[in-house]
Amino acid sequence: MMKYSEEFAKKKFTADSMKEAYLKACKWYASNVLAKDEMHEVQVVFEKDKHSPTVTIHLSVILKEKEVLEQHCHCCKEMHHSFFINEDTACNRCSVMGYQRRMEQKIKIKKTYYKELLSKQGLFKEE
Repeated sequence: MMKYSEEFAKKKFTADSMKEAYLKACKWYASNVLAKDEMHEVQVVFEKDKHSPTVTIHLSVILKEKEVLEQHCHCCKEMHHSFFINEDTACNRCSVMGYQRRMEQKIKIKKTYYKELLSKQGLFKEE
């Protein structure tokens, strides 16, 4: 399943050690995002600062591509039937499908490359 995301917030945590900064960040995330019912479909990325014991949390909202595509198709078919009552919807000519295929191809290449990187380092075993 492909997802789109866009960052909506970031917050820095500093401590005496990287471990302490990370634990502070995790505690804040667990209390303020994970525990909130209204905060669903939020992606979190923890970024380490190379020069100081600081961890930055990046929060992004996620949209699932399948849901957006289904909604787009529904709206398109509804509009098509409203204006062209006797014609069928021409889904085979839809430009969204070409865009989706290109995105799927690109993400497949990137996914395969990242899996191979982890496998070569012995950090990932394909099941």
